[in-house]
Amino acid sequence: MAKTPRTHSSLVRPSYAWLSLVLVALLFVAVNVYSSVSFTSARLDLTEDRIYTLSPGTRDTLAKVQEPITLRFFFSERLGRELPAYAAYGQRVRNLLQEYANLSNGKIRLEIFDPEPFSTVEDRAVSYGLQGVPIDQSGEQVYFGLVGTNMTDDEQVVPFFQPERERFLEYDLTRIVNNLANPERKVVGMLSGLPLEGRFMPGGQVAPPWTILQQMRQVFLVRTIGAAIDRIEPDVDVLFVVHPKNLPEKTLYAIDQFMMAGGRAIFFVDPYSEADATIPDPSGQPKLDTSSALPGLFDKWGIAVSSDEVVGDRRAARRVNAGAGNQVVAVDFVVWLNLQRQNLNQELPVTGELQQISMASAGAVSLKEGASLSMTPLISTSAEAQMIAVDKLRPRPDPQRLLREYQPGNEAKVLAARFQGKLATAFPDGRPTVEGETEAPKDLPEFRAESQGEAMFAVIADTDLLDDRFWVRVQDFFGQQVMAPFANNGDFVMNLLESLSGSSALVDLRGRGMVARPFTVIEEMRREADQRFRAQEEALQERLQESLARLEELRSKEAPGGGAILTNAQRAEIAKIQEDILQARRELRSVQRSLREDIDTLQTRLLFLNIGLVPLLVVLAAILVGLARAARRRRGAPSATLSGKGASA
Repeated sequence: MAKTPRTHSSLVRPSYAWLSLVLVALLFVAVNVYSSVSFTSARLDLTEDRIYTLSPGTRDTLAKVQEPITLRFFFSERLGRELPAYAAYGQRVRNLLQEYANLSNGKIRLEIFDPEPFSTVEDRAVSYGLQGVPIDQSGEQVYFGLVGTNMTDDEQVVPFFQPERERFLEYDLTRIVNNLANPERKVVGMLSGLPLEGRFMPGGQVAPPWTILQQMRQVFLVRTIGAAIDRIEPDVDVLFVVHPKNLPEKTLYAIDQFMMAGGRAIFFVDPYSEADATIPDPSGQPKLDTSSALPGLFDKWGIAVSSDEVVGDRRAARRVNAGAGNQVVAVDFVVWLNLQRQNLNQELPVTGELQQISMASAGAVSLKEGASLSMTPLISTSAEAQMIAVDKLRPRPDPQRLLREYQPGNEAKVLAARFQGKLATAFPDGRPTVEGETEAPKDLPEFRAESQGEAMFAVIADTDLLDDRFWVRVQDFFGQQVMAPFANNGDFVMNLLESLSGSSALVDLRGRGMVARPFTVIEEMRREADQRFRAQEEALQERLQESLARLEELRSKEAPGGGAILTNAQRAEIAKIQEDILQARRELRSVQRSLREDIDTLQTRLLFLNIGLVPLLVVLAAILVGLARAARRRRGAPSATLSGKGASA
């Protein structure tokens, strides 16, 4: 059989195939190089809270930069090689900084440094105050920080980028740019009855300043105001009043006239301040009065704040351990509240982006009938809230008792609100007479009987919202204090301050995704089942008390010689009581087991939907594609065969 000669086209076709592969490879490399240069900060953000998308506040801040700003980013490449997680985070910081520079119309200059050990770059990083961290036993340190400077030599420093604060990265960077672009910071006048600035403790120790104050000082110029003052300086942009207990009349008058002159303020009052209760009085004894309500002003302004009752809410209750010693007894503490998004005003930028606020023993705020102000709720409870007497929390609250006695209400309570409108002075007769004062101080502001324009201020009926233990964990990182918030309390306070001071560009940067994202369906199931469990437990306790009383009565019937006189009927009754107790305990275990089974089933379903469903869909799609291709090949096979036969013929 003679061989069929190879045609020219059959020889050229493999050459074209190889050339095509080479061209495709070159195109692939070229596209990657071009995209790495041109789209360094491009990203597709599929997160629920859009935490990887620049907010309008950032874009607005960058557009308003007038003077040149230099950002110096120090990242040790060795840190990225040794710890891949830091390499990914470092790349994200670098890309975000580059995007800031691109959007600033040339006003922001980005410089990137690799501070190698014992180099001049490392010396420069240390001189800026960056945090060096040892990565092994050799003692060599790595760096991951940022230094920002402006034309007037103002500096803003991030000593070390902590992964725990990644969700706040945009806020941290935008705050630095905003502070450098606007060196003149707003003034916050702080009048506090709590030791926000720290205090001396027994044993010579010094408690550090509260985290909220440290955050405020990063953005604002905080000026401490004494409790006995004659006036508030007009350059104060926002008055920050915390736990105002027993303020003298002249101080109340100074606050009143500050508000009449168009001042803005935030008032933190509390029917039962747990932060204050932890601080003993000068004699070392626990304080009897830890409340503040500012009635001298609020009553005249038309605002009501509960002073002898706190708000309890089973739906928002924080779960605590009420057991003694090593015993664990999980209980819903109805006066410690974890308020979720449904409890926050979603229509306002101050609270619209927040996820959770933690409060403790808070009061209720309301507007009196006939008041000239308008009230906008910021934080509210569910409709099942109940007012609880403060006396039930002294000297020490009992979470189990409060839960047993909890009676759901039918009206939501407002815990924090913003007030706006025309305000009349609380001192219509002018400045009150001060005992021991021979003449009024000079240079007092002109008396005003009503507010200049519309007054605007906020009232929060809780001071524990500011306490670190209710919203932030402070950790030590090689001598540096790292703050890891688990609630948006700090964001809420800062949003309020910026909103009232007029510098609101940073408001929408906070609270964009929290670590604590509760499974609300599971939590609601647990609460309902737990409520059933509590009801049966109470019934069991009542039966146990009755049974024990009956047993005691039977056993008290003793013969003269000391022996108990028990008839057969009494013995049978004792046996029946014991059987009832065992049956009740079995029922309780059954309820608990059913609760656990329902929750486990739901959790398994959620895990499957979040982890297993997507890979299964991908596999299913691959199978369908494969079947479709096989079907196309089968449909094309006969025509190919016929073509081959025709060619042979």
